[in-house]
Formats: sequence, structure tokens, C-alpha cells
Amino acid sequence: MRIAIANDNEINLSILVHIIEEQTEHTVAWTAYDGSEAINQCKRDIPDIILMDIVMPGINGVEASKTIMQNTPCAILIVTASVTGNAAMVFEAMSFGALDVVQTPFSSLSSNKNEVTDFLRKLNVVKSIVASSAEKTNSSLPNNIASTQSKKNTLVVIGSSTGGPGVLATILSQLPADFPLPIIIVQHVDSSFSESFSSWLNKQSLLDVRLASTGDRPKPGSVLIAGKSEHLVMCSNGKLAYDEEPKNLVYKPSVDVFFNSVAKQWKGSTIAVLLTGMGKDGALGLANIRQIGGHTITQTKDTCAVYGMPKAADDIGASIESLDPDKIIGSIMNIIDGKR
Repeated sequence: MRIAIANDNEINLSILVHIIEEQTEHTVAWTAYDGSEAINQCKRDIPDIILMDIVMPGINGVEASKTIMQNTPCAILIVTASVTGNAAMVFEAMSFGALDVVQTPFSSLSSNKNEVTDFLRKLNVVKSIVASSAEKTNSSLPNNIASTQSKKNTLVVIGSSTGGPGVLATILSQLPADFPLPIIIVQHVDSSFSESFSSWLNKQSLLDVRLASTGDRPKPGSVLIAGKSEHLVMCSNGKLAYDEEPKNLVYKPSVDVFFNSVAKQWKGSTIAVLLTGMGKDGALGLANIRQIGGHTITQTKDTCAVYGMPKAADDIGASIESLDPDKIIGSIMNIIDGKR
């Protein structure tokens, strides 16, 4: 794959170039020292992946990511020296379409082998996501959908990926403090940064937002977020757990794995929402929830940073509704009020 690098630090840029050229099969398409140069370079030559620094002079990585995703979209991996220190900027960039974030490997020497290993692992994940987004989802819903869920104990589940943080912030900010349903979210984000992500979302909502722990039971008015590099699953006793299996999936946690466990184990009714994201994770899980009588919603194409996951769901008839983010809570409130 052809990889571009935008980083204003000459040493860090050189390290990234060296790692890519010496330790991977990829090639360096071009380099840029600030966001403006990255935008212009992208107009001339769109790479497969951009390694985007966040803090740069002039146009920073957030604005550069926004402009590139609007005009010359491609996969963007945020590479920054401090994820926690730049958390708000990182999640803002991810809201505009950056796929994920990883710590800058400060040296390619053997003494910093762990940093390089983490970087290469994340680069391979992004490569797999880009490849999987081109695959078709081979499935379809049956003509007759059986309603097997109880109308009591309604649970709201949300899956999102590329562009998801901003949409989730929009949705959670609209919820009243007395919102009567539990919400569980699976967002594709590295577990190293999930605590920062939940804290960032907690500031956007009147509800309590925190990471899900093993043994948690969904409670009305609470928002739980998958927070490990394992799959969040619903158990038969109505409690949450984490599971390493299946190990071969690109996404950990996976929206499909969680949605499928909800379809199989949750004894009440389900409202499932699939938001913006590259790839197709969550489409089959959404279809399974619809098949057993859940209410399913996808995000509209025009409002998605990447219309990948919702498209995969729409293509197989998994969604009952396709809504703009600011209309999703209204739809859920109508269901709660018995208007639907």
C-alpha cells in the first residue's frame, strides 16, 4: 500500500519513513510538514493511508482530516505523541473520518521495540479495514420476519466506527436526564484510548457514560461503552462480559459480535442503531436483531463520514429506518411513548 505522512517534526517524520520502508512491504507516497501541504498533496495524489499528526502549525491534523475526507477521502490514521493530552482533538478528527489513533513511535531502534510493534499492528488493522470495505456483504433477510422479542425491558444498542465519535456526541447530547432506557455502545477505538473516549463522551451527555465492565447489567439511564481489545457480549443472565473469540476478526470489539449476542441472549426488546463507519461490521448483527423483532436504524448516507457499515446493512434490508443523527433520538422517543 502507498502511505503518506503528515508530521511537522523532522525526526518523527524520518522515523516513520524508516519504519515503513525497512519493516513493511508498503511504500511512502509523499510527506508533508503541515496540514495545508497534506491537503495539497492529496489533491495531486491520493494515497491508500495517511499517517496524520494532530498538532501542526497552520492547519492542524483535525482540520486537515476534515478537508481531506470532504474532498479527497482516504484512510487516515492519527499518529500523535500524546493521545491523552490531545484527546479532544483526536476524537474530533475521528468525528471527521479518521479511522483510528496510535502513539508516535519515538524511535525505530530495538530499545523501543514495543512502540514500533504497536504502530505496525495498528497499521495492519487499518490496512485490513481498507481491504474489507471493498468486500460485499453476502446475506439477505427472510421475507417473513418473526417478532420474538418481549415488548418489555427495552435496550438501546449502538455500533459505530469511522466518524462515529462526533455522531455519538450528537446523539448523547440530545438525551434528557431522565431517559428511561439503558444504552450500550460499541465504537471502534483502541482499548488504550477507550478511557479517554468515555470521559470525552461523558462531557457531552446529561447521562452517566462509562466503560462497560464484566458483570455489568444494563440499567435505565446509563450509557456503557465497550472498553477492551476483546469483544463485548451479552450473556444469558442479562449481564455483560468480554470474550476473546472470535480472534480472527479485524475489529475488536466487533459490532457484529455484540449485536449477535444481544439478538440471542437479551430477553427484552431491542432498538439497534448502526452509524457511520468504513467496512461492514454490524450489518449482519443488525439484520439478526431485525429478524427477531427488534427495531433497527441506520444513519443516512449524506450524513456519514463513511457510508460503509450503514450501506452494508441497508443493502441486505437490515434497517427499518434510515435517519439523520439528529432524528434518531426522536424516533427512539416515539417508540418509548408508544407512537410507533
